[in-house]
Amino acid sequence: MLSRNRQPYRHSTMPSLPRIITVDPTWTVSRIIRSATDLLGLGTIQIDVPRGVDALEELQHAGANLVVSTWELDEEMQGLELALRVKQTAANTGVVILADVDDPESLDEETEGAPPFIYMRRPVDVHQFLRVLIAGIKGEDIIAAAQPAPLEASASLDTRPLPPIDVQNARSIIKQMLVDVGAMAVILSARNGDVLLEDGAPGYLDRELLTRALIPTVTTTIEMSNLVGGQAQTIHFYDGDDKDVFVLGVGLHHFLCVIYDGQAGGRQFGSITRYGRRAVQDLVALMGASAFMIEERETPAPVSKPAAGHKTRKATTEVEKVELVRPEITIPEPEPVRLDPIQNLDFSLFDQLGSVDTSTADDLFDLDKLADLVSANSGRKEISFDEAIELGVLPNLDSDGKK
Repeated sequence: MLSRNRQPYRHSTMPSLPRIITVDPTWTVSRIIRSATDLLGLGTIQIDVPRGVDALEELQHAGANLVVSTWELDEEMQGLELALRVKQTAANTGVVILADVDDPESLDEETEGAPPFIYMRRPVDVHQFLRVLIAGIKGEDIIAAAQPAPLEASASLDTRPLPPIDVQNARSIIKQMLVDVGAMAVILSARNGDVLLEDGAPGYLDRELLTRALIPTVTTTIEMSNLVGGQAQTIHFYDGDDKDVFVLGVGLHHFLCVIYDGQAGGRQFGSITRYGRRAVQDLVALMGASAFMIEERETPAPVSKPAAGHKTRKATTEVEKVELVRPEITIPEPEPVRLDPIQNLDFSLFDQLGSVDTSTADDLFDLDKLADLVSANSGRKEISFDEAIELGVLPNLDSDGKK
């Protein structure tokens, strides 16, 4: 064992490089860590050992910033025991168990509560693994680094209201779509991160994390709609080993997530294109034109505050009083109607009205009596030659002389 008081390292002006201990009898973890540090350009001292006992001896000898071990080691000590003993020996040393595909998916049955180390099973999330590696090399909290980075929606999106959607009718559309496409689950979410509807078995995937991760995709759709013009429709496909996810844009404010098993999603492009697009069109029809409209929220103009001690005067506007005068409209009186007098009018005729026989007045409206009257007066009347001349029917030849 080396002495802790070796003078060359105590008086060195160069800062000591971070130390990493890898524990793997197959040396696979050693190659992964070395490739990652070379890719990131990080200078480290890496010690590779095949057994847990060797790792504990190296840790007691010179310490380490990070210990990365496999789950299966040897009969003497396994990865879980090594991780716990490392945390007991050096609490500030970060410990990562990088398990293989056949190893347990999680440690829920192996440990009680949250373990003081990181357990990751290959294939791992590259971004998460690199965050943990960098935090361990720098001596930071690797458990906090393993948590997903919070995704915040764009501020411009948060201030824009969402169009209303009929949830009951949308639920029936999603149920029918789930049957048509044969997916594990279908989730309808909004661009503000809210999960509106879900059907099937969404527990296979963290729906909240899935929705937050897809918010930048919605932002891209809005920006691309201005470039390509019209009502843009999008389909995204994420092919994974465990899960396959299709994402279909529903207008500019909502999106559908269709989740398949990792081995089945690649064969579903036909059904997604047919039935998925039809479901999207039905959902857009529920919202109408508002599905493709971005409504800006009005922001009140800032009000400047007066300086302390300064009295403000209320601005008043004087309005000149205007008197309204009702116009007088004169309508000329009509001239009286004056009739010409009747010449030689004998007013004594009105004195004889009382002696007039009115009993025959009703005969004017009796059709039978009118017919008899017409028949009695329709006979022919003979006139003489002289009467015809007087009536003007025949010309008077004698007045011009006889010929």
